[in-house]
Amino acid sequence: MDIDEQLRTATPAGNPAYAEAPEDGEAGPAPLDFHRFGADFIRLVLHKQRVTESIDRVLGQEFRLGPIGAGPGRKVAKAIATGHFQPSFGHELDDGRSGFKVFVPVAVTFDLDLRVDQMRFEADVVIPLTVLTRLEEPVTIVWDIVAPDESEVRLEVRSSTVRSAALQRMVGLDGELRRFILRFIARELDKPHVQKARRIPLVPLIDAAWPVIAAQFLPNSPDERQAPQD
Repeated sequence: MDIDEQLRTATPAGNPAYAEAPEDGEAGPAPLDFHRFGADFIRLVLHKQRVTESIDRVLGQEFRLGPIGAGPGRKVAKAIATGHFQPSFGHELDDGRSGFKVFVPVAVTFDLDLRVDQMRFEADVVIPLTVLTRLEEPVTIVWDIVAPDESEVRLEVRSSTVRSAALQRMVGLDGELRRFILRFIARELDKPHVQKARRIPLVPLIDAAWPVIAAQFLPNSPDERQAPQD
């Protein structure tokens, strides 16, 4: 959907942010100060669905890391991790900050090369990201993505045999996989396209969309300039 179509459909029925003007004699909307306006504006523009969808687009669909050394001294084995991202989900922060806690589920295949043998492990991983929103001059929305600590990454590795489960413990597979994932996240968040996506300059966006915005409230024909008939 292009910007024209988005603006034409941006007034859903029942949304109090787009309430119609009151009839004569009815009470109008309550006054709104600039601080509240700014907070409401960010909340309506960067709502949860847009944030989670943006995170999904930033990270892509899959990744591959390795081979790197694994196990004691990183000399026991070589490991390769291949992951497939699932749709993110999340909720607003409950500590008073403006932003969201976003959870990124990943299905990971972990291949371990022991030189004399090879093993494959499957893992379900959930990566919690903290997304903080703030304002900068001139009229720019910025959202910062904070990666989690290693201990915050939820991980469930499935071992199909007793031998593979013992090997999983011996080489510290769970910790290696957490470090793999965080290394990938840190690398992705530092890429130029992510840095660009974190900043939303509103003035050029509004300038580009102004003809469509103006068409919503300025007269578009001589008939619209006529006074209503009693």
